[in-house]
Formats: sequence, C-alpha cells, structure tokens
Amino acid sequence: MTKIFIDTNIFLDMYRANLQSDISTLLGFIFKNKKYFITTEQSINEFTRNRRSILEQALESFKKTSRVDRSFPSFLRSLSNFKNYEETLSKYSVQRQAMIDEIQDKIDDVDKDMIYTKFMKLCNPNCIISTTKEIIDLANRRKLSGNPPTSDKYTCGDEIIWESLLYYETERKEDLIIVSNDKTFAKNREFLVTEYKRKIEKKLMLCNNISDAYRLVGVTLSNDIIRAEENFTWTDIIVTALTNLGGEATLSEIYNEANDILYYNDCYSKLQNKAKESTIRGILQRFSSDFLNSYNGSKDLFHQISDGVWALR
Repeated sequence: MTKIFIDTNIFLDMYRANLQSDISTLLGFIFKNKKYFITTEQSINEFTRNRRSILEQALESFKKTSRVDRSFPSFLRSLSNFKNYEETLSKYSVQRQAMIDEIQDKIDDVDKDMIYTKFMKLCNPNCIISTTKEIIDLANRRKLSGNPPTSDKYTCGDEIIWESLLYYETERKEDLIIVSNDKTFAKNREFLVTEYKRKIEKKLMLCNNISDAYRLVGVTLSNDIIRAEENFTWTDIIVTALTNLGGEATLSEIYNEANDILYYNDCYSKLQNKAKESTIRGILQRFSSDFLNSYNGSKDLFHQISDGVWALR
C-alpha cells in the first residue's frame, strides 16, 4: 500500500487559515483515510513546538493591532457624543479581553485547541516512526555530507524526517507520497526520488496538496473536500494579498500580489494553474455577502467596493 507523509508545515498552516470548518473537514478526511497516513516522531515534536509559538505570535499581534488609545483632550470630552463613544469603547474593551482570554486558553489548554486534538488523534502509535539513535546518526552523517534534505546549520530536523521515512520503508518496500510546500523537498525532488528508488526500489512522489496525494492512491474526493482545501489555501492567499496591499486593491493588483505570494512560497502547482485569476474571482465572490448567488453564508471576508475593486470586510 502506498503511504502518504504530510509535512508538519501543512498542519501548522491550519493555524493561519481563516476557515476552521474547512480545516475540520480536511482533518476528518485524513482521519477517515488514515490507513495511508504515516508521520514521524520528529514531525510531531516540531508540530507541538511550533504550534505554541504560532498562537503566541497571533496573540501578540492581536494585542498590538487591537489596542486603542483612550487618552483624550478635554475638548473631545466636552462633545455631546463623547459619552456614547466612551461606553462603546468600554464594550469593545470587554470583547477584546474575551478574545485575548480565548487565545490564551488555546495556548495553555491543548484540549481547547481543535487542530491540536484532531492532529494528535490522527497520530496513533501504528503510524508514527520513532526516532532512534541509528536514525539520528544517519541524519548527522547526511548533514555532514551536504546531501539533501537540509535544515539550517544548527539543526537536522529535515534530515531526521527523511532518514525516518527511509528507515520505515526499508522492509516494507512501498511507494511513498510526500505532501509539502517546503522548498527543501521541492528543490531537491530529483535527488530524493533517485535516492528513494535506489534504496527502496519503489516510487517517491511529491505533491503540494493533500487532495492531489489522495487522488494518486485512488481515494474518491467529495466536492466538500475539494472545496475545503481550495478555501483553506486560496482564502489565506487572498487575505494576505489584500493585507499587503493595505486592505483594498484592484483585481489586477490582487492577481499580481497573489502571484508573488505563490512564487516566494514555492507553490508551483498553483503558479502553473492557468485559471488562477478565475479561481481568485470565484473565492472573492464565494466569501462575500455582496454576491448572494455565490456566497457560501459562513464567512463574509471580502467586500466589493466597485467593479474590479475589492477590500477586506
């Protein structure tokens, strides 16, 4: 049976996504087809470590961007609307603190973190490749020789993951699919495919998307799964593009900025998509209540200011 390894960063990106319902759909789909799924002890450790730092960064960013200066000159305090304004600010402060508390709860109590709990349930002992002394020795030797995959100069996490996958497959001799947007794998595709073929005598395939990997093993994907992954990736790209453009931009500016995001994140499959612009327009309409015939009714992320001009809601 072909096995599928999903890179840690794919799961960590779920914390940066806008649609938790879609994340739940994707995780549920992987769990339903868990007979294909394998992971490594190193990957789980990386997820656990980085999950906390991502949430802490989100908390600090929210605190900074939501802070309101409540020092006012006497002139403003004398205005007739000031009392109502101050009361509104007080309500805002209560809601802001509730948001801070909720994020902090997810950091401190993993049981309140849906992504963490579902990820850990997916990683049952049968699918985890333990990190052994032999694997660490092989990873260090790989790093010293300069062979990919290569982590930064201080660690050998990617090397440990690759050696774990090779170690696991040595006896099983199965085809392997790696789902990753990490340039470490993408830019060394030929080297890794050749090494896997030489050592395991089976086929190694690399995909950018979860759905592509499961199509390769013959799993039928429902429209909900396809839409969930599309939403998961494209909404995040468009929100990031609009944020970088100051919150409002023309379609042409959004297209160009999205292209840059895809290029610098090595999303080769999306860069080669000839229908990128149509996909972006479709996502904008699907997540905008301005288009009632297309709007999915769950998240109202975008607002059409005028023909060809969009903003974050």
